[in-house]
Amino acid sequence: MSRFLQKKDGSSTIEFVVVFVAFIATIFFVLEVTLYLFFMSSLEKAAEAGVRAAVVSSPLVADFPLTIEKTPSGVFGFKCSDATAPCAAFATLSCTGDSGANGCLAAPFDRILNHIRGFNAQITAANVTVSYEDVGLGYAGGPPVPMVTVTIHDVPYQTGIVGLLLTNANVLATLPARSASMTGEDLAS
Repeated sequence: MSRFLQKKDGSSTIEFVVVFVAFIATIFFVLEVTLYLFFMSSLEKAAEAGVRAAVVSSPLVADFPLTIEKTPSGVFGFKCSDATAPCAAFATLSCTGDSGANGCLAAPFDRILNHIRGFNAQITAANVTVSYEDVGLGYAGGPPVPMVTVTIHDVPYQTGIVGLLLTNANVLATLPARSASMTGEDLAS
C-alpha cells in the first residue's frame, strides 16, 4: 500500500486536467462576457436608430398637438424659452407596447419597430416605448419641438451554458433598458 501511495506516474496528467479545466472556464467566461457586451451594444444602437427614425416620422401618438398654444399673457411668434413664457406646455405623451394600443398610431410605430429590429431581432413591440416631452423649444403658434425618447426594455438574454444556468435563477433574464433622446425639430407632419 505504501508503494502505491508513493507512485508519481499520473501526476502530470492530473496537473494537465486541473490547468485545462481552468483554461476552458476562462475561455467560456470571456465568450459569455463578449456576447453580453455585444447584445448590450446592439440595444444601444437600436435605441439610437429608433430615435433617429422617430424624429423624422409622424408622431406616434394620436393626440400630439399640431401647434404650440400660447399662454394668456403670451404673444404668437415669440420663442417658448423667453422669460415671458408665451407658450403653454403640453403633457408628456408616450406610446408603449403594441402598435394600436395606448393611443399609438400603427403605421409609424411599425415602421420604427422594423427599423429597430434590424439591430436586434429579439426586440418586440412590447419592448419599445416612445415618448414626446415638452422642453420649451419652438415658438408660440408654431409646430411643437419635443424631446423624443426611445426606450428599449425587457429584452430577453440567454447564451450558452452559463446563460441557461443564470436564466433559471432569474439572473440576467433580461438586458437592462437602453434609451436615446433627440429633439424632434424634424418631426414630419
